Amino acid sequence: MATPIAFERLASRASFENEAPEHLYHYTDLEGVEGILSSKSLWMSKFTASNDISEISLAISQFQNFVESRVAALDADEASFLHESAAQLDGFRRTNICLASFCEQPDLLSQWRSYGNDGRGIALGFDTRVLHDLAQRYSLKLWRCVYEPATHVKISNDLLTMLLESFRGSKPRGAEERRELIAQFNSTFLRVAPVIKDHRFAEENEWRLISSPLGFDHPRMIAVFGSNHASVKMKLPLAPDEREVTHVISRVIIGPTPLDPQNVADAIAVLSRRNGFRIADIGFSGIPYRRTDL
Repeated sequence: MATPIAFERLASRASFENEAPEHLYHYTDLEGVEGILSSKSLWMSKFTASNDISEISLAISQFQNFVESRVAALDADEASFLHESAAQLDGFRRTNICLASFCEQPDLLSQWRSYGNDGRGIALGFDTRVLHDLAQRYSLKLWRCVYEPATHVKISNDLLTMLLESFRGSKPRGAEERRELIAQFNSTFLRVAPVIKDHRFAEENEWRLISSPLGFDHPRMIAVFGSNHASVKMKLPLAPDEREVTHVISRVIIGPTPLDPQNVADAIAVLSRRNGFRIADIGFSGIPYRRTDL
């Protein structure tokens, strides 16, 4: 009987499956805040639409290099199977896994610059207890990103070990069984891959809400078109019932360079209240930062 390939069997999952802090912050611009509060939902982006697609490529290239370092010690059949499995990961664009990113810090300059419209944005503070409940309801995982190269190696080793154990436990009897086993590994690998990030981004202390692979016909999958871009997203309801009051967003930080921060705070108070959010604390960035184009 084949040993199942699933992240629950990954020994190194303790490096990213941690207990989250009380709040995690989602940085976005004013238009994004209006969309989240008005629709009472968070739009999770397909991982190929992230700001830096090289993040996924990093995890894949690390695993492929790890395979190359191991195949010499294996028999020809095992080596061929590992090569085939590693090569299949290059087709990651065909897999619909969606992400939403959060930061442990409520007032971080690099986050304002990258995601908060160069300071003219908002950090939404999500209550992680409620976020975990939503994750369970919609089969999502809330995982901490891993920046340490040594841990990247351990994750790659554990993934390869799990793949080999499954292959040895019940060798595929034909091309179809072989494809099924590789597809199972591909799905597990690509769900774990988004937690692997370059060590130079460690100050972000990022967490990610990660979906399972979804079909294009999934009811929460949507297509978004802009004037010069298009993307695939998954709509995550922030309350089971649109009329329900929710405490999932319990804090808000106004960015460091809005025209009038108090006006922004008042507008958020009205919009959030009208749409069933109960935000206990609206605060302001303490960073003495001004945009260079002002």
